[in-house]
Amino acid sequence: MTATPTSRQQRWTCILDGRRLQQARRQRLLSQEQLAAQAGISLTTIRRLEHQPTARCRSRTLARLAAALDKEPACLTTARQP
Repeated sequence: MTATPTSRQQRWTCILDGRRLQQARRQRLLSQEQLAAQAGISLTTIRRLEHQPTARCRSRTLARLAAALDKEPACLTTARQP
C-alpha cells in the first residue's frame, strides 16, 4: 500500500495557534522580521501564521519557530478540531 499525497501532507502538517505565536514573539520582544530571520522562515509565512487563529504549517516550520522563540513546539499548537 502506498501513501497518498494527502496522507503524506497530513503526517507533516501541524495546526499552529496564531495568537500563541504572536504572543510568544512579543514576549521575546521580537518583530515579525526578526523572528523570520532567526527561524529561517519567510516574513510572509510569519504574517500568515499570526493572522490565522488556526493555521496549518509544516512540522519543520513549527520546530524552527519554537527553537527561535525558545519554546516547546506544543506551546504554539492548538488541538485539532474533529
